Amino acid sequence: MPRCFASGTFCLMVLSSFLFLSCQEKRLDRFEREAKDYTIRNCPKQIDPITTLDSLVFRNDGSLNYSYYYHVTLTEEQLHTFKTQLSDIEEHTLRALRASIDLRPVKEAGLNIEYIYLNAADGQQIVKFHFTKDQYQ
Repeated sequence: MPRCFASGTFCLMVLSSFLFLSCQEKRLDRFEREAKDYTIRNCPKQIDPITTLDSLVFRNDGSLNYSYYYHVTLTEEQLHTFKTQLSDIEEHTLRALRASIDLRPVKEAGLNIEYIYLNAADGQQIVKFHFTKDQYQ
């Protein structure tokens, strides 16, 4: 009897694992679809006079990166100032992420959340803030 119970428990654990992975896969597919839909419906979106949200991207490719792409329009002087304040900007962004109700499903799924800022003048990446579950929870 213990042998059957043990194999039954093992089968139950295996079945539970497959169900969890199946549900997780469907949830990840939903994140990908919703990110594409958001981008189509809302982007580009002017955030402030110098910042435009260009897209929201999630690819169900195993990377678990939920990425916001922004273009910023800055003069050389403003770009220099922006770069000197990166640690303050990162800290503020992380505080806002922690407080975000809109991102609750993304955070509950444990996805990495990225904010990628590109220079509107040349398309070059200025900075990427990459936050993991351990950082924002």
